[in-house]
Amino acid sequence: MGMFDYCRYSVAESAELANTSLGLATFGQLDRIYGIQVASLANGFGQALPPGATANKTNVALPAGWSEVGPSSLGLGPDAVDYDGYYVIESPLTGRTYSGPQAKIYEERDVLGQVTRLSVMFAGTNSPVDLADYLQLNSGEIAPKMNPLLTAVRNYAIGKGLTADDVIVTGYSLGAAYTNIMAKYADTLAGGFFANSNYIAHAVPYTYEGNDRVLNIGYENDVVHRAAGNFDSLGSAVTAAPGLMGQDYALGSSTDNLILFGDDYANPAWPYGPFALYNIPGGWAAHVAGLTSDAVARITQSAFYGETARDSLVIVSNLTGATRGVTWVEDLHRPSDRHDHVGDSAFLIGSQYDDRLRGNVGNDYIDAMAGDDTIRPGDGQNRIEGGSGTDTLELSGTMHDWSVSRLADGTTAFFSKSYGLDIVSGVENVTFLDGGIPGLGRSYAVESNRLEDLTGNGVFEFLDQDVAYTGAQQGKAGDDTLTGSRVFGLAGNDVLTGTSASDLLYGGAGDDRLDGRGGNDAVYGGEGNDWLTGGGGRDLLNGGLGDDLFVVDARQSGRVTIEDFRLGDVEQDRIRIVGSTIRSEAELRNHGEQTADGLLLHLGPGDVLIEHATWNTLTPGTVSFG
Repeated sequence: MGMFDYCRYSVAESAELANTSLGLATFGQLDRIYGIQVASLANGFGQALPPGATANKTNVALPAGWSEVGPSSLGLGPDAVDYDGYYVIESPLTGRTYSGPQAKIYEERDVLGQVTRLSVMFAGTNSPVDLADYLQLNSGEIAPKMNPLLTAVRNYAIGKGLTADDVIVTGYSLGAAYTNIMAKYADTLAGGFFANSNYIAHAVPYTYEGNDRVLNIGYENDVVHRAAGNFDSLGSAVTAAPGLMGQDYALGSSTDNLILFGDDYANPAWPYGPFALYNIPGGWAAHVAGLTSDAVARITQSAFYGETARDSLVIVSNLTGATRGVTWVEDLHRPSDRHDHVGDSAFLIGSQYDDRLRGNVGNDYIDAMAGDDTIRPGDGQNRIEGGSGTDTLELSGTMHDWSVSRLADGTTAFFSKSYGLDIVSGVENVTFLDGGIPGLGRSYAVESNRLEDLTGNGVFEFLDQDVAYTGAQQGKAGDDTLTGSRVFGLAGNDVLTGTSASDLLYGGAGDDRLDGRGGNDAVYGGEGNDWLTGGGGRDLLNGGLGDDLFVVDARQSGRVTIEDFRLGDVEQDRIRIVGSTIRSEAELRNHGEQTADGLLLHLGPGDVLIEHATWNTLTPGTVSFG
């Protein structure tokens, strides 16, 4: 699975489509505006900046192997294109006007010179003339005006032996909206030829939600993305979000929780007023930055990309060199997030430079990528990949709060009863904050057989307090059945059982079944749809990423803490209470109370704390009884 998965394509093929379509859309958007070669100017300016000044070097260019298709190749006259070389599409409001609705047609050729794919790229807003056409986006009057050009493209495709599957339709901003409009009417445009084409739009104001035909990629903190939603008219969109202010629609076709974390977003004052379409300084920074950012490429290259889904919370560093060294990239409460996803499982992605990445209260996946990075996970169950460079993991508490195991898959597991479980790879050093202040705690190098104390390097090395790794039962790539006090299932659909003492169980990837049995257990599911139970004592259950089932036996004494109960865009956890006389959610309310830590349920000899939950969290069907 990947957040840009599209139609029938594999994860890798979908990722390629996301990156290729963005390259086509952004180059087509910036190629020429009023005769000015904006793409060349942007590249020149970006290359002139010192290394690290921005999150990536600007490289607005056609993807390799792609080139422009001129009007003569399509059987059209020279008047089909305007002064800037864009195909002219007549506007239903302003007619055939220079810099009104425009398109480019691109083709991809293989090493033998054969055409392998085509692209219809709709240009976005590049002049005031375009503004009028926003009024008819939702109602789609422009669709018939696309027909002359699309018919010519259809004929060219057939002549080259191509089918609709070989066509990418894309655009940025207003061009992305036109992409959705073409998708909506594809069954009739050009005789229905483009019904099965690939529609990948970027930073889209209007979306078409039918037939799973479109993938709309955009940033939550871009005020243009989803601005007009999927309403039948712009008036309906304005009524739903007055002034197009604070829109955060959950739409099936779009990425709804993707954040481009720039200097503006990091500022506590952002968005400097209402998060609204008219607030250009506050809402448009991610929209403009998205034209030159390599964020989509970094997402698809991330070590954890396969764990993402379309609506995963993904936060990509886009900080400048001026702020990168002093700013944590993290999940923040911001006005663009109307539904407040702080606490959900988050994917944090660094840059090629030295980033500071910090987890929150949810289960986080942190990929620092290149550079000498500082990584500070939050509580819970976290996965960390340092990437290239010399990276430092900062953990709360002292070394005495933690135990460390080296796992067979090359990762290192850091476990603390107070701070949670971190599964780490690609990190060279670890520092224990000892009160929260870097530099006060002890630092270690992560070696293959130990943590090497760096405090006494050199003449005082005899004072070193190296840390040996704690042994553990470990699974292999298949489905394992394991029992012990410290058990790591790793890959596969594993069955893990604890002992009567205090145990640590970690399922890893796969649909695992974990039973802590007696004692005070810490039970972590990892990735997959897991089944977790404590079995008496003071137990902590954390399902990790996936649709997990937490089973609580009301006959057992003690307290069960469910740390990550999630009902959201990508996770649908459930709770089953067994051995109780309670038989309905309504009756359950008589046995619980709202506390500062979450919902506390009193089930007889034992209690259950559902952290961060409220009664509204327990929507109908989330709790069952048996």
